[in-house]
Amino acid sequence: MANFSYRAMDEDSNLLTGKLQARDENELEQKLSLQGLTLIEGVKAGFLDLGKSTITFTQQELANFSYFLHLIVSSGMPILHGLVDLMENKENKKIAQVAELIHDKIDAGMSLSDALREYPGLFPEYYVQMIAAGEVSSNLEKMLTDLLAYLEWQINFRRSVRSALAYPAVVIGAVLLLITALFTFVFPRLVTVIIGLHAEVPLPTRIIMALSGFASAYFLYILVGIAASGLLLKLWLNTYEGRRKYDTLLLAIPFLGNLIRKIDLSRYCKTMATLHSAGLNIVKTLTVSAAVVQNTLISEALATVTESVTNGESISQAMQKTGVFPTMIITMVSIGEKTGKLDSAFQRVSNMFDREVPETLKKVLSYLEPLIIVILGIVVLGVLLSVFLPIYKIVGGIRVR
Repeated sequence: MANFSYRAMDEDSNLLTGKLQARDENELEQKLSLQGLTLIEGVKAGFLDLGKSTITFTQQELANFSYFLHLIVSSGMPILHGLVDLMENKENKKIAQVAELIHDKIDAGMSLSDALREYPGLFPEYYVQMIAAGEVSSNLEKMLTDLLAYLEWQINFRRSVRSALAYPAVVIGAVLLLITALFTFVFPRLVTVIIGLHAEVPLPTRIIMALSGFASAYFLYILVGIAASGLLLKLWLNTYEGRRKYDTLLLAIPFLGNLIRKIDLSRYCKTMATLHSAGLNIVKTLTVSAAVVQNTLISEALATVTESVTNGESISQAMQKTGVFPTMIITMVSIGEKTGKLDSAFQRVSNMFDREVPETLKKVLSYLEPLIIVILGIVVLGVLLSVFLPIYKIVGGIRVR
């Protein structure tokens, strides 16, 4: 049983639209006839319409779907038959649902690229453009091979960045957890003991006592405040101005800004290399590539490259005007334009960034690790001073007596 979107006419010749479940168009016509309606057009919509849904693919899920699609095309099996097999996939229900959606669109007369374009939450623009290029050139198998390679590059690239950031993230999390435990649970008990000894309380201990008392008394309020602040920050970042200011701040941070710039330029150049080799025209390649960049400021700068090239400038000249690209990259692209080998130029630039990003990340972490150690040292020193100073004074007083 599938969902049908239909247009029908009643006995008074009024045009009506709606949705109805039926096995096929004949059953749809029979059901409408029982309602006194004459079917004009019926389009199968499938069990689940995700076109305007918030459901999305992760990079890995998109790669998995692309792998199955590549198997269908490379085996010579008709796409509709292959999608029917995917619809019976019991291990991954989302892929089965998406396969049904695409099957129903193609069955209704759409091309594969047009069917994918109906679901922008599932298939990015670059993905649809490459599939369309494969259909036009009758080389869909190669396009899917290139897409798989590109998706695997994205997954591995993101994984390498995350794995490099895992250690400092764990250490910073442990420090925050330690501070929370000390101020909320440990210090209140120690303070009680110290006060009970009627010793003079030094300044570091008084500061710790005040902070600890505040954290202990208002622990739940602090948690609610942190959660509310996080939610407000997320809402603010969803606005254009908020995201732009946040991205501006990130780029201004020493070392981190340079790392973000290289990561986005690497993603931009890799997408350009993939799309241009797929046969897309240069304007479409530049437009789609700029859209994959995450930092708003860099994306806006790269969008001006598209505009300048549309107005007749060369790509290297347009890149130079942005102030974002290193001189070496501009030179490499300029040589690629003059020799007619833009594909290889973009690929070389992408490979260069693939090497530079891990090196820059290691350099950032080499500065971050000593900072973490300093913070840990300050925390430990604060604990020692606040606890042992009053104990030292008490012991000293005993010796004097």
